[in-house]
Amino acid sequence: MGVSTVAFVTAKPEKILDLMPKLIKDLNKWQRQELDEYWDKKGFHNRLIFLMRDKLLNINKDLKDFSNGVSSVTTSDFGGFYVNFTVYGETRSLFITHTCSNDYSEYHNGDKIIFSLGQWGLSVEIMKVIIESVKEFGDVYFAENDCSDEFKLINNETN
Repeated sequence: MGVSTVAFVTAKPEKILDLMPKLIKDLNKWQRQELDEYWDKKGFHNRLIFLMRDKLLNINKDLKDFSNGVSSVTTSDFGGFYVNFTVYGETRSLFITHTCSNDYSEYHNGDKIIFSLGQWGLSVEIMKVIIESVKEFGDVYFAENDCSDEFKLINNETN
């Protein structure tokens, strides 16, 4: 098991049906803003030309890859979900579960929806987007490093 950046929101499991579409919309918005700034800085005329560029050309070899928003959401049992996307060349897989209410019970003993992302690259920045997106569903707790950091209550802040 690796080190992860983790957040959870104190929400009932059934809130996953309201939370997921909002979270995906907000991740898409953030990622496309980052993508639009990147292609513009690199001299492309628009997002489509950047995404469809010939990646085998030497002139394009050092460009970072992006997916145009969330590329897929997968699940095997609807108890957990993987939200997959690529930003600045980082292929990321955010794990979300609403079935582990006993996890992190020393911080909140009750229902929660948990978000976990491998701790590397943009994990903290991505988690801040997630925190901002889900804070309307309950109190949010955050740990940059789930192995050594204590969770801190965010209370509608993104710090």
